[in-house]
Amino acid sequence: MAAPAPDLAPAEQIAALRSGCGVAAPAVGAVDVEGPDAVSLLQNLLTQDLTGLAAGEARRALLLTPKAKVVADLRVVDRGDGRLLLLTEPAAAAPLAAQLVRFRLAAKAEIRETGHWSVVRLVGPGAASVELPGTTVAGALGDLPAVDVVVPTIGLMGSLDAAVRAGAVPVSEEALEALRVEAGAVRLGHDVDERWMPAEVGLVEAAVSFDKGCFIGQEPVTRLHRRGHANRAPRRLVLAGPVAPGAALVQGDREVGVVTSVAGPPWLDAVRAIAIARVDLDPAAPLTAGGVAARLAD
Repeated sequence: MAAPAPDLAPAEQIAALRSGCGVAAPAVGAVDVEGPDAVSLLQNLLTQDLTGLAAGEARRALLLTPKAKVVADLRVVDRGDGRLLLLTEPAAAAPLAAQLVRFRLAAKAEIRETGHWSVVRLVGPGAASVELPGTTVAGALGDLPAVDVVVPTIGLMGSLDAAVRAGAVPVSEEALEALRVEAGAVRLGHDVDERWMPAEVGLVEAAVSFDKGCFIGQEPVTRLHRRGHANRAPRRLVLAGPVAPGAALVQGDREVGVVTSVAGPPWLDAVRAIAIARVDLDPAAPLTAGGVAARLAD
């Protein structure tokens, strides 16, 4: 179900997000996990500690391969009474459900991909002042407050209308994506995939607990954490022109990273990008991305 098309031009949508509150309904993948063993099952598989998760609360977590490569970046939302909702990117929902079913064994939990839930995303300084019925998941988009309200898909359009009546301005997913890239916030399927370990894409602090019991991929994650740092990390770039994701980031005669996300005009005043790059690159030396001049935005 698509949100109404915004009336504002791209630059006006960005301005509304920076100064007030924008609202959109980004596509989302959802997996229901229900049953008496739902929490304990996910506690044993995911990177996040779910101990004490309360109804209406959400925590960010990862599902990894045994070698600690990222399969899914998700949020675990407690709906109460042993019902958990996992929110992720649309393309990741079916693989996530299949992996959980594979590891369920004798656990008493039902796992299924579902289209019954949607997200209303509120972004901007005024996001917290827009109150909507549903489960609220607070977060941020760079320096901007962001609030996701989980609502039944059947009532999505009504929730969007209510947000607009409360003062939110309809914006497109492209506007949110531009601000995401500008902020350097990594996204599953773009910057995060099975090429990388959590530390290489900057997700350890947000999504990994070292105080819980075992999880899939724990040994490599812990070993890298004890070493002190990964050899790669997300870096924000400003480019002299557009390039495609996958372009090589080069310094001198050495490839030092890969561009994973790109955004620019008409949404931004310059081409911005995220690259997963070596941490030992020289911040003062020239860079190119796909042959285009680049510089670090950090």
